[in-house]
Amino acid sequence: MTATTGRQAAATGILSRRMAVRPRLRGPGSGISQVAAGFGTVLVVGTLLLMLPFASDSGDWVPPRTAFFTATSAVCVTGLIVADTHVHWSGFGHVVILVLIQVGGLGYMLGTSVVLWVMGRQMGLRDRNMLRLYYGAPSMTETFSFAKAVGLFSLVFEVAGVAVLTVAFILDGTPPGQSLWWAFFHSISAFNNAGFSITGADMAPFAANPFILLTLTVLITAGALGFLPIVTFMRRRSFRRLPLDSKLIFVTFGSVLAAGAIFVGMAEWRNDDTLGGIEARHRPVAALFHSANRTAGFGVVEVGAMTDESKIATMGLMFVGGAAGSAAGGLKVAAFSLLLAMMVATLRGREVVTAFGRRIPPLVIQQATTLALYYVAMVFVCTVALTLTSELAFVDVVFEAVSAVGTVGFSAGGTLSFGGAGHAVLIVAMLFGRFSPLLLILYMSKPRRKLRYHHPSDSLRLG
Repeated sequence: MTATTGRQAAATGILSRRMAVRPRLRGPGSGISQVAAGFGTVLVVGTLLLMLPFASDSGDWVPPRTAFFTATSAVCVTGLIVADTHVHWSGFGHVVILVLIQVGGLGYMLGTSVVLWVMGRQMGLRDRNMLRLYYGAPSMTETFSFAKAVGLFSLVFEVAGVAVLTVAFILDGTPPGQSLWWAFFHSISAFNNAGFSITGADMAPFAANPFILLTLTVLITAGALGFLPIVTFMRRRSFRRLPLDSKLIFVTFGSVLAAGAIFVGMAEWRNDDTLGGIEARHRPVAALFHSANRTAGFGVVEVGAMTDESKIATMGLMFVGGAAGSAAGGLKVAAFSLLLAMMVATLRGREVVTAFGRRIPPLVIQQATTLALYYVAMVFVCTVALTLTSELAFVDVVFEAVSAVGTVGFSAGGTLSFGGAGHAVLIVAMLFGRFSPLLLILYMSKPRRKLRYHHPSDSLRLG
C-alpha cells in the first residue's frame, strides 16, 4: 500500500466514523410522531388502569368508553367528564387521573427531559430540538436547562398551592387529612388547567370562600401564562424591558380576564341560579374565578343555569385561551392580540401592523390568521357533529364544542347527556384541540423555498 493510499483510507475511516456518530437532524414530523407516540402510550395505559375494578368506587369493572373518555380528558387537561369524579372513582382512580393530568400538563417531551436529568443521562439533539419547538425555549444549547427550570417552576407553584389550600380547606371546616388530599389534587389540577375536582360539587361549596377561590385563581393563571412570560418579567422587573410577545401576553391576558369577570358579573348578578344565589360581597370574586377558569373549567356556579349572553361570552373567553407554551388550550392570547392589531391597522388604513412600537412581520400575521381559522373550523365541525347526535339547545351544543376544542372543561350539561356518538365526537375534539395546533404551527414554521417569480397582482371587491 502506498503512502497516498494509506492517507486516503485513513481519511475515509475518520469520515465514516464522524458520519456514524453525527446526530440525525429530523424535521418537525419526526418530533410530532414522538409526541403522538408518547401521549398515545400514556393514554392507553391510563385507560387500562381506569378500567380496573379497584379504580371505581363500586369495585366493578369500568366500561372502556368511560375509562377512555376520562383518560383522554385528563391527558388533554380538559376536565369534561362522563362520570362524577368524586362519586365514581376510588382513591386509586383519583391517583391515576392526577398522574394523567400531570403528564398531560407538562407534556411528554418535558417529562422525558426531567427523567433524563434525574438519571444523569445526556439528552439527544433530536429531543432537544423537539422540546425547543414545543415550548419555545430560547436556544438549542439552553433547552436542557430550560426543561429543568420548567419542572422546578411547576413544582414550586404546585407545592405552594398544596400548602395554602390545605390551610384554606381546614379553616373552612374540612378535616385535616381530607384537606391535605383535596389540596394536593386541586393544586395540580388547577396549575395544569385541568379542572378536575373531587369535592363532589366542584367549587360551588366554596363560593363564599375567597381564600380558596383566589388561591385557585393564582394557580390557574400561572399555569395559563406559562414559564417564559413569568420568569422573564421576574428577571427584567420592568414592563418596558419585556420582549414583544411577553407584553402582548400580559396585556391581552389581563384584559380578557378583567372583561370576562365584569361582563359575567353584570349579566349574572341578579340570576338566583348562579351569582345571584351568592352573598353580594362574594360575587365579584366568584365572577373573577369564573373568568379565570376559561382555561381550566372549575365551576363555582352552575354553567347550565347561566343566561345565554353569559354562555356566549364564556365561549369567547374559552376560544381565546391562554399563552403559548403553557398548560392552557385555545387560540392563545398572543395570536388573538395580533388579530386585533391587524384589524386596528386595517381600519386606520395602514399597511403595516404594529404593536408596542414594533412592526409585526406579515408572515406572523398570516400564521395567526391561519391558526384562528383552523380553530373556527374545528369548532364548526364539532358543532355539526354534536348537533347530529344531540337534541340540546343550539347554544349549549356550541358551548360543549368550544369547551372540548379549547380543552377547557366547562359544560352546560351536554357532556353527561350525550350518547356514545357524542362522546366519541368530544374525544376527537379534545385530542385535535390539544395536539393538532402544534402540528400546524410546526408545519407553518418550517423553512420555505423562495419563489423566483411573482404573479401579477389584482384587486377584488369585498362586501
